[in-house]
Amino acid sequence: MKLEKNRIHLLIMLFAVSSLLVHVPSDAYAAVDTWTDATTTDVGGIHMYGVSMVDANNGVAVGKSGQIVYTTNGGVDWTDATTTNVGGTQMNDVSMSDASNGVAVGRSGQIVYTSDGGDTWTAATTTNVGGTNMRGVSMSDASNGVAVGGTQIVYTSDGGDTWTTSNLITIRTMHGVSMSDASNGVAVGSNGKIVFTASASSEDSTTGEEKESSSDTCYDCEAPKLTKV
Repeated sequence: MKLEKNRIHLLIMLFAVSSLLVHVPSDAYAAVDTWTDATTTDVGGIHMYGVSMVDANNGVAVGKSGQIVYTTNGGVDWTDATTTNVGGTQMNDVSMSDASNGVAVGRSGQIVYTSDGGDTWTAATTTNVGGTNMRGVSMSDASNGVAVGGTQIVYTSDGGDTWTTSNLITIRTMHGVSMSDASNGVAVGSNGKIVFTASASSEDSTTGEEKESSSDTCYDCEAPKLTKV
């Protein structure tokens, strides 16, 4: 009888310990559940449309009237960019590839890039978008990225200084883009439009194995090409 009671006590203890091991603390998601006003924003009452954080400290936000601000302490304080080169142009989106490099896009074909964390911005030398309202941008690294807007999809391989029109036959108004790396990404637009670009080396859908590139020297020699869905 005593042995049986000891076994029961042991089982209870084991259950209690296992419960503690799998228990998720009640405040595990407190970081995303609770939001606090920034202490300093330097934007007044201006509408802000895009933001990109590259780590827990560094990021950039853009908005109406050419407003561009950056943070180095996780969003607590935001400082006006010293030079924006956008005038009063509304900026719609921004993508920072790291703490220093990024690109921002806006109305009237405005595209600017930074290499100092968002303090100074330089107008792209060549955009190939004319006066198109640019709505989205995604930089996969310090050199490569894609921007979309209107019926335009353009890409850069030099950090945002020059942009080339992508090879796509028919597209509708594009609103957003996300590049996972220099060759792979997805863009979305009006009327359910979704297009993607993929590198020459991809996973075989039938075998699950990665296909080899047709090139003997490199798999990413050409610029990304978008495929109509």
